[in-house]
Amino acid sequence: MDAFLLFFPILYLLRNTLWKWVRIMSKQVAVTVSGIDFAAAHFVSEGGKCELLHGHNYHVTATIWGELNHLGMVIDFRVLKQHLRQLCKQWDHLILLPSNSKLIKVSQQDNQTKVETSEGTYSFPAKNVEILNVVETTAEELARIFCKQLLGNITKEHSNISQVRVELAESSTSRAIVTMLV
Repeated sequence: MDAFLLFFPILYLLRNTLWKWVRIMSKQVAVTVSGIDFAAAHFVSEGGKCELLHGHNYHVTATIWGELNHLGMVIDFRVLKQHLRQLCKQWDHLILLPSNSKLIKVSQQDNQTKVETSEGTYSFPAKNVEILNVVETTAEELARIFCKQLLGNITKEHSNISQVRVELAESSTSRAIVTMLV
């Protein structure tokens, strides 16, 4: 009986929290935009060795959840596409490099970026490189960065948004999906 009395307040709070969440989510509408692309190159190290430099034509899809605003929209599709295009533009036709990899060493000197891997050493013009604060430039990490940036950008202008989901496909069969709550 004592254990029941101890857990009863916790159960009551959980029930109320769950009920609030159900009420909020029942008012949510989702909108999706796809067909936004960028091309980039990267290295990925796995299993103790580094893959050769290679690239992908990445395809980005974003889904936004929120309540309808005074115009009957979660967000204007054109505005969402504009945000996605701006984010894609920052990485388009660049070499994406990790700053925290154990197997890929990146350094910059003057206008050159030097990359040392188990497969060799590369040197690129610094303007062709984007160094990201990740361990690896995997689709999962890129989708996470993209989702975080999109969430930050659109919630500045749209207080009705509750959730953002980004799908980043590096091929027709391989994609990473990240969802973040506001």
